[in-house]
Amino acid sequence: MADNAPPLSAVFKAPWQTQLDFFRQKLNLPTEAWTDIMKAQHDRAFVVAGAMAGDLLEDLRQVVDKAVAGGSTLADFRRDFDSIVSQHGWDYTGGRNWRTNVIYQTNLTTSYAAGRYQQLTDPDMLSVRPYWRYRHSDSVLRPRPQHLAWNGLILRADDPWWQTHYPPNGWGCQCTIQAVSERELREKYGKSGPDQAPVIETRKIVLEDGSSSYVPVGIDYGWDYAPGQANLGRLLLDKAATTSAPIGAAAIDSAVQHILALDNVVQERWQPLVKRIYPDPSAYQPTKIRINIGALSPELVRTIGWVRGEELATAVISVNDHEIKHGLRDIGGKADKRISLQDALQAVTGMWKPDRVYQQINQGAPEPVYLAVWPSVDGNRYVKAAININYRTKDKDAAGKRFTLQTNTLLTLGYVDLRDLDNPQLYQRIL
Repeated sequence: MADNAPPLSAVFKAPWQTQLDFFRQKLNLPTEAWTDIMKAQHDRAFVVAGAMAGDLLEDLRQVVDKAVAGGSTLADFRRDFDSIVSQHGWDYTGGRNWRTNVIYQTNLTTSYAAGRYQQLTDPDMLSVRPYWRYRHSDSVLRPRPQHLAWNGLILRADDPWWQTHYPPNGWGCQCTIQAVSERELREKYGKSGPDQAPVIETRKIVLEDGSSSYVPVGIDYGWDYAPGQANLGRLLLDKAATTSAPIGAAAIDSAVQHILALDNVVQERWQPLVKRIYPDPSAYQPTKIRINIGALSPELVRTIGWVRGEELATAVISVNDHEIKHGLRDIGGKADKRISLQDALQAVTGMWKPDRVYQQINQGAPEPVYLAVWPSVDGNRYVKAAININYRTKDKDAAGKRFTLQTNTLLTLGYVDLRDLDNPQLYQRIL
């Protein structure tokens, strides 16, 4: 690529906010080699192989950020790179032109692909454009034969083939995806239905440590994943929190059905917090920052709304880490009911699709507290999650201004004997 080439973002299109958000939510991660983290881990980490010092990595991040935002060409990036290398005395491997091209191009193409993935998997988009068309870039000087063979291939968005073949599919790959409607499929492309997904053939890759891995033919090692999928859950839940409960629940359900990745969609924020707090809740110092960690299914939204006689404010379940700490604590004399780590990690999935649901009763009056119940991981007990519906609390916006938030919040986690729930004076089963 020539030094005076335009920014890659200009080759594709002007960067949009989701592309910038994807890059800017990454955490700096020092690494010795590019294989230190793989595939979807790159959705959450900014790495430059061999950049171990924090200040070096941050300086590199700033110039990459400028490139992703469309503010620099490769020539601009190389000048900034040379200045940073000189300032930090960094002894990197590989030639200067090759190394800068890899850093520049990889971050721009993957952030574009991740932003595009969020756009393509939006439930509103999927409802009108349920097909994806593979597009090979004509600007590539040495096109890969397999990528050329896939050009024009049209499959349903939920076809498993995309889980490993969503572009970019290698170093320097500039292939993209185009959303296609039912009408375009038939009238523009002359097809009566989607194509048959190509048979996935694999080749064996032997790594430096002697281990081996199998990679689809036509895809570089480490590129057989969809950039942005691991980041989708946070974005989807935050969007659902700003819509009505039925619409939000339907959007999440659509994503779960199309992406076939429930854990990625609704547990992305939950599991890391649980792993951090669980070993010693008493020692954890909470930030009390409220985050969206899961949701109620469309069926549960409808059922609770019918029982209450009013629509829920949102389908999303939010919680702050103080409440998680409370839910994971050792509860003294009832320590046998403290939830295990394995069951705690699956709690958001349990709340999404519980086996049964009860409304809590207090002195004959129904309360806005519902118990979602599902089998434990080992199948020997039942897990319960107490959820306060339409809970009002104070929160802060991005500018630090306080506002009243109406949400659904998790109160407690633990185990329950189903016989205890058969008391009509305390509980009413609704599902």
